[in-house]
Amino acid sequence: MNPRHTVPVLDDNGTIVYESHAIMIYLVSKYGKDDNLYPKDLAKQSKVNAALFFESGVLFARMRTITYPIFLEGCREIPSAKAEDVRKAYQLLEDTLVEDYVAGNSLTIGDFSCISSVSSVMGFIPIDRTKFPRIHGWINRLKELPYYEEANGSGATQLSTELLKLIEKRN
Repeated sequence: MNPRHTVPVLDDNGTIVYESHAIMIYLVSKYGKDDNLYPKDLAKQSKVNAALFFESGVLFARMRTITYPIFLEGCREIPSAKAEDVRKAYQLLEDTLVEDYVAGNSLTIGDFSCISSVSSVMGFIPIDRTKFPRIHGWINRLKELPYYEEANGSGATQLSTELLKLIEKRN
């Protein structure tokens, strides 16, 4: 279904959508009761898009430079330079969180996207609460959502647990 042979991919009655950000935009645009999660107002939408691009280009990309070598190349440790790159990404996110959420004062798909990477990577590159208090507040707000654990929390925990097990096993 996906010419890139990757997941996720969505088949919505014959409409094939792939890439997580495209899927989120498609679903909330088609099925959302309103436009709160992905605003139609272009100024607001640009902030959400910036969060989506930040997640894929910075947060996920930096997480992948750690996870890929460990899961697929047999790497035995997290290189300190890669860990520092993640901490720099945390600082960028901290600086972005001037309001309650990544794109302003309301929850958007930008938050869903960013939390997926942050909650995964923080299991092996912890977030210092004193250096990044806004990130901690943001994470706590998202964890209060009734669907958080099922949609994100358990998978993020599983990823970091498996990564740390592999490192321990190889050393």
